[in-house]
Amino acid sequence: MRVLFVRLMGVCLVVLSIGKASTQETQKSSDDCIKAAVVLPLLGGPGDAPIIPVKVNGVDAAMYVSPMFGRVMVHDAGKLWFPRGAEMPLKAQNGAVTLTSRTLLDDVQIGPMDLGEMAANLLDGQAEHRVDGRPLIGMLGLGSDVFSGTDVLFDIPNGKLAFLKFRTDKACKDAAHRLMGAQAHVVELRRGALIAVRANSTSQDMVLDPDLSETVLPTSWADALSLTSDDIRHEQIVTTRYVGISVGHQSVLNGLDIGGYTPGSLNVLFQSDISTAALGGDVFRKAAVLLNRHAGQAFFLPEPDNTSRPTLHFHFDENHAGRTAVTQRTGQIEAGVK
Repeated sequence: MRVLFVRLMGVCLVVLSIGKASTQETQKSSDDCIKAAVVLPLLGGPGDAPIIPVKVNGVDAAMYVSPMFGRVMVHDAGKLWFPRGAEMPLKAQNGAVTLTSRTLLDDVQIGPMDLGEMAANLLDGQAEHRVDGRPLIGMLGLGSDVFSGTDVLFDIPNGKLAFLKFRTDKACKDAAHRLMGAQAHVVELRRGALIAVRANSTSQDMVLDPDLSETVLPTSWADALSLTSDDIRHEQIVTTRYVGISVGHQSVLNGLDIGGYTPGSLNVLFQSDISTAALGGDVFRKAAVLLNRHAGQAFFLPEPDNTSRPTLHFHFDENHAGRTAVTQRTGQIEAGVK
């Protein structure tokens, strides 16, 4: 994967054609089908949600990124504040609803990409965390319209994230396969963040959400995994803050199959108030993951952890383990809505 990012850095000054940016051609080798690439450092450590540097309204900031989120959501942060418009309810994955305000970011820059104005939802409260001296202001939902048609490579093991555009001519139809290599495993990608996996020989749909620290499963999956309600109820309690608190029980899942890729033993959370399972950061920490949305494919390339940055335990949706009672950690980012 280090070779992969050496290749990407050769074209990373080519700006993606989204927002106000324009795509420029660059010289490429005969097998190079990457039309544009922007490579960014991940500001957190291997146990954090993906966090990238941004500039909003001329102010350096940081934002979480996840394909699970379909909107951009922000908090005010000191001198960086946003106008409050009409109220807009948003529903979290646990079904709870929160009220946000429509707002507008005057200008958003991600590396060399100038995206211009961007609609967003303003959450209550000030941003409470900083990373590398930047206020961590919210979530950059990769499911929002501004990123439609843009492919995203999460390489958490190497501390990188890349926005990509592949050439679409016939000679480049297998560009993503060539980029990720023969060791990558491929699954169909639907609706931007949904894939099918096999769990205990049963095919199940799961969304991709690297923001979550652990993979989360509905309690209704228990039967398919040969677990009983008693098996789950006696496991350690873990609470997750979406909108409000969801109580779950931690268990161990073995044998998850993602297009032939098995990430090994995973500590998963069973939650009764969610209906859709989510592959969390525990899977993304073990593999580089390319979401080739143009072709409707997701690639998983197993990778060892090569990062040296410390884990800050920053997640837009946060969880907390408790031994005997449901507890809530203070000082959290406000509830995530997806």
